[in-house]
Amino acid sequence: MTSAGGPPDFLAAQGPRVAAAIGEALGGHPAHQPIRRTAGPLFGGREETAARLLALVAAGGPLPADDLARFRDLGAMAARQGIPLPVLSEVWDAALAAAARACWAAAPAGRFTELAEATGRAARLAGRAREACIQGYADAPREGARSRPLRRLLAETLIDGAPAEVIAEAAGVALAPRYLVLRCEAPGLGAAAAAHWARAREHLEAIDGVLHSGDLAELVALFPAGDPERAEVAAAEFVAVLATWTRGPVHAAASCRSGLGGIPDALEEASRVLTVVKAIPDAEDRPYRADELLVELAILGQPGIRERLAAVLSPLDAGTDLRRTLEVLLACNLDRERAARELWIHRRTLHYRLDRIRDLSGIDPSSARGIQLFRAALTSARLAGLERDGRRAEEASLPPPLSA
Repeated sequence: MTSAGGPPDFLAAQGPRVAAAIGEALGGHPAHQPIRRTAGPLFGGREETAARLLALVAAGGPLPADDLARFRDLGAMAARQGIPLPVLSEVWDAALAAAARACWAAAPAGRFTELAEATGRAARLAGRAREACIQGYADAPREGARSRPLRRLLAETLIDGAPAEVIAEAAGVALAPRYLVLRCEAPGLGAAAAAHWARAREHLEAIDGVLHSGDLAELVALFPAGDPERAEVAAAEFVAVLATWTRGPVHAAASCRSGLGGIPDALEEASRVLTVVKAIPDAEDRPYRADELLVELAILGQPGIRERLAAVLSPLDAGTDLRRTLEVLLACNLDRERAARELWIHRRTLHYRLDRIRDLSGIDPSSARGIQLFRAALTSARLAGLERDGRRAEEASLPPPLSA
Protein backbone atom coordinates (compact mmCIF):
# COMPACT_ATOMS: atom_id res chain seq x y z
CA MET A 1 0.00 0.00 0.00
CA THR A 2 1.34 3.44 -0.88
CA SER A 3 2.16 5.67 2.08
CA ALA A 4 0.65 9.11 2.56
CA GLY A 5 2.08 11.60 0.18
CA GLY A 6 2.88 8.89 -2.36
CA PRO A 7 1.87 8.76 -6.05
CA PRO A 8 -1.94 8.52 -5.59
CA ASP A 9 -2.00 11.62 -3.37
CA PHE A 10 0.58 13.28 -5.60
CA LEU A 11 -1.35 12.50 -8.80
CA ALA A 12 -4.62 13.73 -7.35
CA ALA A 13 -3.02 17.12 -6.78
CA GLN A 14 -1.60 17.46 -10.31
CA GLY A 15 -4.85 18.29 -12.15
CA PRO A 16 -4.16 22.03 -12.59
CA ARG A 17 -0.49 21.44 -13.52
CA VAL A 18 -1.37 18.77 -16.10
CA ALA A 19 -4.22 20.86 -17.53
CA ALA A 20 -1.88 23.84 -17.96
CA ALA A 21 0.82 21.70 -19.59
CA ILE A 22 -1.68 20.25 -22.08
CA GLY A 23 -3.03 23.71 -22.86
CA GLU A 24 0.49 24.98 -23.53
CA ALA A 25 1.38 21.99 -25.70
CA LEU A 26 -1.74 22.23 -27.85
CA GLY A 27 -2.28 25.99 -27.85
CA GLY A 28 -0.71 26.55 -31.27
CA HIS A 29 -2.01 23.41 -32.95
CA PRO A 30 -4.45 24.14 -35.82
CA ALA A 31 -6.87 21.45 -34.60
CA HIS A 32 -6.81 22.60 -30.97
CA GLN A 33 -9.92 24.76 -31.06
CA PRO A 34 -12.23 22.31 -32.89
CA ILE A 35 -11.09 19.47 -30.64
CA ARG A 36 -11.53 21.66 -27.56
CA ARG A 37 -15.08 22.51 -28.69
CA THR A 38 -15.71 18.82 -29.27
CA ALA A 39 -14.36 17.58 -25.94
CA GLY A 40 -15.74 20.35 -23.73
CA PRO A 41 -19.37 19.18 -23.55
CA LEU A 42 -18.27 15.59 -22.93
CA PHE A 43 -15.67 16.01 -20.19
CA GLY A 44 -16.18 19.50 -18.78
CA GLY A 45 -13.25 21.90 -18.50
CA ARG A 46 -9.65 20.87 -19.04
CA GLU A 47 -8.91 20.79 -15.31
CA GLU A 48 -11.94 18.63 -14.58
CA THR A 49 -10.88 16.20 -17.32
CA ALA A 50 -7.29 16.05 -16.05
CA ALA A 51 -8.43 15.49 -12.47
CA ARG A 52 -10.83 12.72 -13.54
CA LEU A 53 -8.21 10.84 -15.56
CA LEU A 54 -5.48 11.25 -12.94
CA ALA A 55 -7.85 9.80 -10.34
CA LEU A 56 -8.44 6.78 -12.58
CA VAL A 57 -4.68 6.29 -12.98
CA ALA A 58 -4.17 6.54 -9.23
CA ALA A 59 -6.94 4.02 -8.57
CA GLY A 60 -5.41 1.54 -10.98
CA GLY A 61 -8.69 0.15 -12.29
CA PRO A 62 -9.98 -0.13 -15.86
CA LEU A 63 -11.80 2.69 -17.62
CA PRO A 64 -15.47 2.66 -16.59
CA ALA A 65 -18.04 2.11 -19.31
CA ASP A 66 -19.25 5.71 -19.04
CA ASP A 67 -15.77 7.03 -19.77
CA LEU A 68 -15.32 4.68 -22.71
CA ALA A 69 -18.61 5.92 -24.10
CA ARG A 70 -17.38 9.51 -23.76
CA PHE A 71 -14.24 8.69 -25.74
CA ARG A 72 -16.32 7.00 -28.44
CA ASP A 73 -18.46 10.12 -28.61
CA LEU A 74 -15.32 12.24 -28.85
CA GLY A 75 -14.17 10.25 -31.88
CA ALA A 76 -17.58 10.45 -33.54
CA MET A 77 -17.83 14.21 -33.04
CA ALA A 78 -14.29 14.73 -34.37
CA ALA A 79 -15.23 12.75 -37.49
CA ARG A 80 -18.34 14.86 -38.05
CA GLN A 81 -16.26 18.02 -37.78
CA GLY A 82 -13.95 16.71 -40.48
CA ILE A 83 -10.86 16.52 -38.25
CA PRO A 84 -8.54 14.00 -40.03
CA LEU A 85 -7.75 10.93 -37.95
CA PRO A 86 -3.95 11.46 -38.15
CA VAL A 87 -4.43 14.99 -36.81
CA LEU A 88 -6.62 13.72 -33.96
CA SER A 89 -3.94 11.12 -33.18
CA GLU A 90 -1.22 13.79 -33.28
CA VAL A 91 -3.11 15.96 -30.79
CA TRP A 92 -3.73 12.93 -28.59
CA ASP A 93 0.00 12.05 -28.48
CA ALA A 94 1.01 15.65 -27.76
CA ALA A 95 -1.45 15.85 -24.84
CA LEU A 96 -0.26 12.57 -23.30
CA ALA A 97 3.40 13.57 -23.62
CA ALA A 98 2.72 16.94 -21.98
CA ALA A 99 0.84 15.31 -19.10
CA ALA A 100 3.64 12.80 -18.48
CA ARG A 101 6.33 15.50 -18.54
CA ALA A 102 4.37 17.64 -16.08
CA CYS A 103 3.98 14.78 -13.59
CA TRP A 104 7.58 13.59 -13.80
CA ALA A 105 8.94 17.14 -13.48
CA ALA A 106 7.13 17.52 -10.15
CA ALA A 107 7.61 13.95 -8.89
CA PRO A 108 8.31 13.60 -5.14
CA ALA A 109 11.83 12.49 -4.24
CA GLY A 110 12.24 8.76 -3.71
CA ARG A 111 8.95 7.88 -5.46
CA PHE A 112 10.23 7.31 -9.01
CA THR A 113 9.57 3.54 -8.94
CA GLU A 114 5.97 4.02 -7.89
CA LEU A 115 5.51 6.82 -10.39
CA ALA A 116 6.88 4.56 -13.13
CA GLU A 117 4.23 1.99 -12.23
CA ALA A 118 1.57 4.71 -12.39
CA THR A 119 2.92 5.77 -15.80
CA GLY A 120 2.48 2.19 -17.02
CA ARG A 121 -1.12 2.19 -15.81
CA ALA A 122 -1.69 5.52 -17.56
CA ALA A 123 -0.34 4.10 -20.83
CA ARG A 124 -2.74 1.15 -20.62
CA LEU A 125 -5.72 3.40 -19.87
CA ALA A 126 -4.70 5.76 -22.69
CA GLY A 127 -4.49 2.84 -25.12
CA ARG A 128 -8.00 1.68 -24.26
CA ALA A 129 -9.35 5.23 -24.47
CA ARG A 130 -7.69 5.67 -27.88
CA GLU A 131 -9.29 2.46 -29.16
CA ALA A 132 -12.70 3.73 -28.06
CA CYS A 133 -12.07 7.10 -29.71
CA ILE A 134 -11.06 5.45 -33.01
CA GLN A 135 -14.09 3.17 -32.85
CA GLY A 136 -16.35 6.20 -32.52
CA TYR A 137 -14.52 7.93 -35.35
CA ALA A 138 -14.87 4.85 -37.55
CA ASP A 139 -18.59 4.43 -36.88
CA ALA A 140 -19.48 8.09 -37.47
CA PRO A 141 -19.24 8.28 -41.28
CA ARG A 142 -21.65 5.40 -41.90
CA GLU A 143 -24.55 6.27 -44.19
CA GLY A 144 -26.91 3.31 -43.94
CA ALA A 145 -25.40 0.42 -45.85
CA ARG A 146 -22.98 2.71 -47.70
CA SER A 147 -19.46 2.83 -46.30
CA ARG A 148 -17.68 4.99 -48.91
CA PRO A 149 -16.53 7.63 -46.37
CA LEU A 150 -15.37 4.91 -44.01
CA ARG A 151 -13.40 3.12 -46.75
CA ARG A 152 -11.74 6.40 -47.66
CA LEU A 153 -10.85 6.88 -43.99
CA LEU A 154 -9.39 3.37 -43.97
CA ALA A 155 -7.24 4.16 -47.01
CA GLU A 156 -5.96 7.37 -45.44
CA THR A 157 -5.16 5.58 -42.18
CA LEU A 158 -3.15 2.88 -44.00
CA ILE A 159 -1.36 5.53 -46.04
CA ASP A 160 -0.46 7.34 -42.82
CA GLY A 161 0.93 4.12 -41.35
CA ALA A 162 -1.47 4.18 -38.39
CA PRO A 163 -3.19 1.07 -36.97
CA ALA A 164 -6.26 0.41 -39.12
CA GLU A 165 -7.80 -2.81 -37.80
CA VAL A 166 -10.62 -1.09 -35.88
CA ILE A 167 -11.61 1.00 -38.91
CA ALA A 168 -11.38 -2.01 -41.23
CA GLU A 169 -13.72 -3.97 -38.97
CA ALA A 170 -16.21 -1.09 -38.86
CA ALA A 171 -16.05 -0.78 -42.67
CA GLY A 172 -16.50 -4.51 -43.19
CA VAL A 173 -13.18 -4.74 -45.06
CA ALA A 174 -10.83 -7.70 -44.78
CA LEU A 175 -7.36 -6.19 -44.96
CA ALA A 176 -4.97 -7.76 -47.46
CA PRO A 177 -1.52 -8.87 -46.21
CA ARG A 178 0.00 -6.14 -48.40
CA TYR A 179 -1.01 -3.58 -51.01
CA LEU A 180 0.31 -2.24 -54.27
CA VAL A 181 0.28 1.56 -54.03
CA LEU A 182 -0.73 3.41 -57.20
CA ARG A 183 -0.06 7.16 -57.51
CA CYS A 184 -1.96 8.61 -60.43
CA GLU A 185 -2.62 12.06 -61.92
CA ALA A 186 -4.72 13.08 -64.90
CA PRO A 187 -3.90 16.76 -65.50
CA GLY A 188 -5.69 19.30 -67.63
CA LEU A 189 -9.23 17.94 -67.38
CA GLY A 190 -10.76 21.31 -66.56
CA ALA A 191 -14.54 21.36 -66.25
CA ALA A 192 -14.75 17.66 -67.16
CA ALA A 193 -12.71 16.61 -64.09
CA ALA A 194 -15.73 15.94 -61.84
CA ALA A 195 -17.49 13.75 -64.39
CA HIS A 196 -14.34 11.76 -65.17
CA TRP A 197 -13.65 11.30 -61.45
CA ALA A 198 -17.17 10.02 -60.78
CA ARG A 199 -16.71 7.41 -63.50
CA ALA A 200 -13.19 6.50 -62.35
CA ARG A 201 -14.32 6.16 -58.73
CA GLU A 202 -17.09 3.76 -59.70
CA HIS A 203 -14.56 1.72 -61.66
CA LEU A 204 -12.15 1.59 -58.68
CA GLU A 205 -14.87 0.63 -56.23
CA ALA A 206 -15.95 -2.22 -58.50
CA ILE A 207 -12.49 -3.82 -58.10
CA ASP A 208 -12.59 -6.19 -55.15
CA GLY A 209 -10.71 -4.88 -52.11
CA VAL A 210 -9.38 -1.65 -53.62
CA LEU A 211 -9.19 1.40 -51.34
CA HIS A 212 -8.50 4.93 -52.49
CA SER A 213 -8.03 8.54 -51.41
CA GLY A 214 -7.96 11.80 -53.36
CA ASP A 215 -9.24 12.41 -56.88
CA LEU A 216 -7.83 12.56 -60.42
CA ALA A 217 -5.67 15.56 -59.57
CA GLU A 218 -3.82 13.45 -56.99
CA LEU A 219 -5.08 9.90 -56.58
CA VAL A 220 -3.68 7.21 -54.30
CA ALA A 221 -5.18 3.75 -54.76
CA LEU A 222 -4.33 0.62 -52.77
CA PHE A 223 -4.68 -2.64 -54.70
CA PRO A 224 -4.66 -5.87 -52.63
CA ALA A 225 -1.38 -7.58 -53.50
CA GLY A 226 -1.61 -11.06 -52.07
CA ASP A 227 -0.89 -11.90 -55.71
CA PRO A 228 1.47 -9.06 -56.80
CA GLU A 229 1.20 -9.79 -60.53
CA ARG A 230 -2.57 -9.69 -60.39
CA ALA A 231 -2.41 -6.37 -58.53
CA GLU A 232 -0.09 -4.92 -61.17
CA VAL A 233 -2.44 -6.03 -63.96
CA ALA A 234 -5.46 -4.50 -62.21
CA ALA A 235 -3.63 -1.19 -61.66
CA ALA A 236 -2.46 -1.09 -65.29
CA GLU A 237 -5.96 -1.83 -66.56
CA PHE A 238 -7.40 0.99 -64.46
CA VAL A 239 -4.84 3.50 -65.79
CA ALA A 240 -5.43 2.37 -69.38
CA VAL A 241 -9.21 2.72 -69.02
CA LEU A 242 -8.77 6.13 -67.42
CA ALA A 243 -6.54 7.29 -70.29
CA THR A 244 -9.18 6.13 -72.76
CA TRP A 245 -11.90 8.10 -70.98
CA THR A 246 -9.87 11.27 -70.50
CA ARG A 247 -7.94 10.91 -73.79
CA GLY A 248 -4.73 11.22 -71.79
CA PRO A 249 -2.24 12.01 -70.61
CA VAL A 250 -2.37 9.98 -67.41
CA HIS A 251 0.76 9.88 -65.26
CA ALA A 252 1.06 6.89 -62.95
CA ALA A 253 3.58 5.12 -60.74
CA ALA A 254 3.30 2.02 -58.57
CA SER A 255 5.23 0.41 -55.74
CA CYS A 256 4.69 -2.54 -53.42
CA ARG A 257 6.34 -3.37 -50.12
CA SER A 258 5.73 -6.23 -47.71
CA GLY A 259 3.14 -5.87 -44.95
CA LEU A 260 0.73 -3.09 -44.12
CA GLY A 261 3.57 -1.19 -42.47
CA GLY A 262 5.28 -0.92 -45.86
CA ILE A 263 2.50 1.21 -47.38
CA PRO A 264 3.99 4.63 -46.42
CA ASP A 265 7.39 3.65 -47.88
CA ALA A 266 5.71 2.35 -51.04
CA LEU A 267 3.81 5.62 -51.38
CA GLU A 268 7.02 7.63 -50.95
CA GLU A 269 8.72 5.60 -53.68
CA ALA A 270 5.72 5.83 -56.03
CA SER A 271 5.58 9.61 -55.51
CA ARG A 272 9.27 9.94 -56.36
CA VAL A 273 8.79 7.83 -59.50
CA LEU A 274 5.73 9.87 -60.48
CA THR A 275 7.84 13.03 -60.39
CA VAL A 276 10.10 11.48 -63.02
CA VAL A 277 7.20 10.10 -65.07
CA LYS A 278 5.77 13.60 -65.43
CA ALA A 279 9.14 14.75 -66.81
CA ILE A 280 10.07 12.06 -69.33
CA PRO A 281 8.99 13.09 -72.82
CA ASP A 282 7.95 9.62 -73.94
CA ALA A 283 5.92 8.61 -70.86
CA GLU A 284 3.16 6.11 -71.58
CA ASP A 285 -0.27 5.98 -69.95
CA ARG A 286 0.63 3.17 -67.56
CA PRO A 287 2.06 2.71 -64.06
CA TYR A 288 5.86 2.85 -63.92
CA ARG A 289 7.97 1.13 -61.29
CA ALA A 290 11.23 2.40 -59.84
CA ASP A 291 13.30 -0.35 -61.46
CA GLU A 292 12.18 0.87 -64.90
CA LEU A 293 13.49 4.39 -64.33
CA LEU A 294 16.74 3.83 -62.46
CA VAL A 295 18.72 6.18 -64.72
CA GLU A 296 16.14 8.95 -64.41
CA LEU A 297 15.92 8.53 -60.63
CA ALA A 298 19.72 8.74 -60.43
CA ILE A 299 19.60 11.98 -62.44
CA LEU A 300 17.00 13.37 -60.04
CA GLY A 301 19.44 13.11 -57.16
CA GLN A 302 22.58 14.38 -58.93
CA PRO A 303 22.70 18.19 -59.35
CA GLY A 304 26.10 18.03 -61.05
CA ILE A 305 24.89 15.59 -63.70
CA ARG A 306 21.77 17.71 -64.28
CA GLU A 307 23.92 20.77 -64.93
CA ARG A 308 25.95 18.86 -67.53
CA LEU A 309 22.77 17.58 -69.18
CA ALA A 310 21.47 21.15 -69.36
CA ALA A 311 24.63 22.02 -71.28
CA VAL A 312 23.75 19.31 -73.83
CA LEU A 313 20.54 21.17 -74.72
CA SER A 314 21.76 24.75 -74.56
CA PRO A 315 23.19 24.82 -78.14
CA LEU A 316 19.71 23.97 -79.48
CA ASP A 317 18.41 27.36 -78.36
CA ALA A 318 20.10 28.78 -81.46
CA GLY A 319 17.49 27.02 -83.61
CA THR A 320 13.70 27.21 -83.85
CA ASP A 321 11.62 24.53 -82.10
CA LEU A 322 14.55 22.11 -81.88
CA ARG A 323 13.84 21.01 -78.31
CA ARG A 324 10.18 20.62 -79.14
CA THR A 325 11.13 18.51 -82.17
CA LEU A 326 13.10 16.10 -79.99
CA GLU A 327 10.30 15.88 -77.42
CA VAL A 328 7.71 15.04 -80.09
CA LEU A 329 10.02 12.52 -81.77
CA LEU A 330 10.49 10.71 -78.47
CA ALA A 331 6.77 10.88 -77.66
CA CYS A 332 6.10 9.27 -81.06
CA ASN A 333 8.49 6.40 -80.23
CA LEU A 334 10.98 7.68 -82.88
CA ASP A 335 8.40 7.29 -85.68
CA ARG A 336 9.46 10.15 -87.96
CA GLU A 337 6.34 10.18 -90.12
CA ARG A 338 4.10 10.41 -87.08
CA ALA A 339 6.35 13.05 -85.49
CA ALA A 340 6.17 15.17 -88.66
CA ARG A 341 2.38 14.98 -88.57
CA GLU A 342 2.28 15.95 -84.88
CA LEU A 343 4.56 18.94 -85.60
CA TRP A 344 2.56 19.95 -88.68
CA ILE A 345 5.69 19.94 -90.84
CA HIS A 346 6.88 18.04 -93.90
CA ARG A 347 9.07 15.02 -93.30
CA ARG A 348 11.96 16.73 -95.15
CA THR A 349 11.67 19.61 -92.67
CA LEU A 350 11.95 17.12 -89.82
CA HIS A 351 15.12 15.67 -91.37
CA TYR A 352 16.52 19.18 -91.71
CA ARG A 353 15.83 19.92 -88.03
CA LEU A 354 17.50 16.70 -86.91
CA ASP A 355 20.57 17.55 -88.99
CA ARG A 356 20.55 21.01 -87.46
CA ILE A 357 20.42 19.47 -83.95
CA ARG A 358 23.45 17.32 -84.82
CA ASP A 359 25.41 20.27 -86.22
CA LEU A 360 24.70 22.57 -83.26
CA SER A 361 25.23 20.04 -80.44
CA GLY A 362 27.74 17.65 -81.95
CA ILE A 363 25.40 14.78 -80.96
CA ASP A 364 23.61 12.73 -83.60
CA PRO A 365 19.94 12.21 -82.61
CA SER A 366 19.74 9.37 -85.16
CA SER A 367 22.15 7.24 -83.14
CA ALA A 368 21.14 5.13 -80.15
CA ARG A 369 23.64 6.91 -77.90
CA GLY A 370 22.55 10.32 -79.14
CA ILE A 371 18.81 9.86 -78.63
CA GLN A 372 19.38 8.35 -75.17
CA LEU A 373 21.51 11.35 -74.17
CA PHE A 374 18.92 13.81 -75.48
CA ARG A 375 16.15 11.92 -73.67
CA ALA A 376 18.06 12.19 -70.38
CA ALA A 377 18.75 15.88 -70.98
CA LEU A 378 15.11 16.67 -71.80
CA THR A 379 13.95 14.74 -68.73
CA SER A 380 16.36 16.70 -66.54
CA ALA A 381 15.20 20.02 -68.02
CA ARG A 382 11.55 19.15 -67.53
CA LEU A 383 12.24 18.08 -63.93
CA ALA A 384 13.78 21.49 -63.31
CA GLY A 385 10.65 23.13 -64.73
CA LEU A 386 8.39 21.05 -62.50
CA GLU A 387 10.48 21.96 -59.46
CA ARG A 388 10.25 25.67 -60.30
CA ASP A 389 6.48 25.40 -60.71
CA GLY A 390 6.25 23.60 -57.38
CA ARG A 391 8.25 26.32 -55.61
CA ARG A 392 6.08 29.05 -57.12
CA ALA A 393 2.92 27.25 -56.00
CA GLU A 394 4.34 26.84 -52.49
CA GLU A 395 5.34 30.50 -52.30
CA ALA A 396 1.91 31.58 -53.54
CA SER A 397 0.27 29.55 -50.77
CA LEU A 398 2.29 31.19 -47.98
CA PRO A 399 0.46 33.80 -45.87
CA PRO A 400 1.50 37.42 -46.36
CA PRO A 401 4.19 38.66 -43.96
CA LEU A 402 3.01 40.32 -40.79
CA SER A 403 3.28 44.08 -40.87
CA ALA A 404 5.59 45.80 -38.43
